[in-house]
Amino acid sequence: MKKISFLVLFTLLFSFCSSTNTEAVDEEPESGDQIIFTKGLGKSTSEYVSNWNKLISEIANDEDTVLYFSINPDEVRWASPEQTVLFYQFGKLEETPVSFAINLIVEADIVTSVEFFSPVVSDETASQRTKLFFLILIAMADDTLDKEGRESVLSKLGLYDEVSTPDQLGGSLTLNKIQYVIEPLVDKGLLIGLNFYTSQID
Repeated sequence: MKKISFLVLFTLLFSFCSSTNTEAVDEEPESGDQIIFTKGLGKSTSEYVSNWNKLISEIANDEDTVLYFSINPDEVRWASPEQTVLFYQFGKLEETPVSFAINLIVEADIVTSVEFFSPVVSDETASQRTKLFFLILIAMADDTLDKEGRESVLSKLGLYDEVSTPDQLGGSLTLNKIQYVIEPLVDKGLLIGLNFYTSQID
């Protein structure tokens, strides 16, 4: 893995390559068996949320982790009067100024694409959460990928590439009729966040 050439990205992405995880999660069970889950992309909104929460309950080892990463159906809100975008914000109880957020793009109650925002802060816990959220989003888009396949998507999206400026970070990938896009959010030359998009390609 190449090292990122500036400090903020290095702080964020170092944990992507690290074997130490501050969150109490196991992406694969100790027995070595594959986690059985069903994707949410291309399913109804209720199925997406339900499948997301089932996956979290499979990989989380404590209630606090389940609580943070799960989607509370009662807190999901329409972002527009047309009811085409469902919005949810994670970690509201922590009252942090910047938090993770997800938009479900809906057509006829089917989730056709997902937009996810991750803040970039110099905090190891936030970095670990970013990685886990990205892996969950990939799993929700394509349930045929194994652990190595999900990690490969992140690598192919350019997260581990050496870049000289933050706007060079990210990229796009189409795999198994799913498009993945990671784009940086840059303000005055500083990376402040990452947007991660997953879309179903007909």
